[in-house]
Amino acid sequence: MTSNDVLIKGGRVVDPATGLDGLADILIKDGKIKAVSNDIKASNNTRVIDATHKHVIPGLIDCHVHLREPGLEYKETIETGSRAAAMGGYTTLICEPNTIPPVDSLEMVASLMEKVCQKSKVNIYTKACITKGLLGEELTDIEKLATDKRVRALSDDGNPVFYETLMKRACELAARNNIIISPHCEDSQISLDKAKENSNVAHFPGKPFCHETDFIIREIKYTEQAKGWLHVSHVSLKSSLEVIQQAKERHLARITCEVTPHHLLLDDNFKNANGTTPKTNPPLRSKEDREALQKSLSNGVIDVIATDHAPHTHDDLKKGASGFVGLENALGVILTKLVHPGILSLKELVRKMSANPARIFRINGGSLAVGMPADIAIIDMNKEWTVDIEKFESKARNCPFNGWKLSGQVVTTLVGGKVIVNNSQIVC
Repeated sequence: MTSNDVLIKGGRVVDPATGLDGLADILIKDGKIKAVSNDIKASNNTRVIDATHKHVIPGLIDCHVHLREPGLEYKETIETGSRAAAMGGYTTLICEPNTIPPVDSLEMVASLMEKVCQKSKVNIYTKACITKGLLGEELTDIEKLATDKRVRALSDDGNPVFYETLMKRACELAARNNIIISPHCEDSQISLDKAKENSNVAHFPGKPFCHETDFIIREIKYTEQAKGWLHVSHVSLKSSLEVIQQAKERHLARITCEVTPHHLLLDDNFKNANGTTPKTNPPLRSKEDREALQKSLSNGVIDVIATDHAPHTHDDLKKGASGFVGLENALGVILTKLVHPGILSLKELVRKMSANPARIFRINGGSLAVGMPADIAIIDMNKEWTVDIEKFESKARNCPFNGWKLSGQVVTTLVGGKVIVNNSQIVC
């Protein structure tokens, strides 16, 4: 054995991908899991991590983050965002393409990934744009983008493709080239302006922020026709869940979806420190919607919990920017508010925050099986801590959970067998 070997001893291993839930040791060699069994002996050169009274899980995978680089580094960078991810137990991220310039070509993918190789603490993939420049006018070269394994899905981020013929063609090309369409089915100024300009092709009700379900219905229709794969970002409405469930029951296409921690735990009655409801897209919904989202975690409608980590400066927020950061606190709030009360099991949390995103986006992760990359998070389920935005590794401070007292925290994060976080501190 070499000095790169690591042995995690005495933890309760929870891995829904393999069905393991019990005490076990994990031996890591050359960045991969070499053995998972009881009472593995360490050699003299092996680094031993004592996980007694702690839970060992596959590293979390967030399929919906905004790292802002390139072009908006004053909000967040690949380095600061990846440090925040590691602190929260995330070992893999999939970035949204709404950078400046947008990720709409193989050249932009290559440029982004060069920065990732230089700066990131965790594994990073990207989504690519459906339309050039995120303008909703002309499709990107989907066939070429689909050949790059660093591109895990296609999305126009917060600007849903308004023109139906364009979206239909995108779904066809995505299905033909075996790549996921992952739309943000939300109102945006661009889509709303197009609706006003093209009333003859706008089939949506004229109610503010109620377009989500209608967009989803349309995207499901075109995905079913193309026999492709649709992954719906940040579902927020009970009515959306109903149409997604119906689509899943039809089995005409692969339909998956995600929800954010803030939509699971907050509703439109929530007020921040200033006494106002903070802005995010989609907005915080009704109590009925929030309760429906929680219920759908257990009935199989919702596949993934993703943060939609969206860093903004204080000045951005004053100018009306929407969104929250969530990488550093997502696991803690889900453990505290859903797992500890018995609403969600730890096994199901791991499934929806690691195993499922790995399966959906075809990432080599989300499991502690022998041969898999040693991307691992170790959790102290009972460790009490308080969310403090001033201690964030992220550049941003726009977190609605600031000041919340939580129970359950990541103490160690390994990426490819390398210890990035230890004792809840960045060490590498």
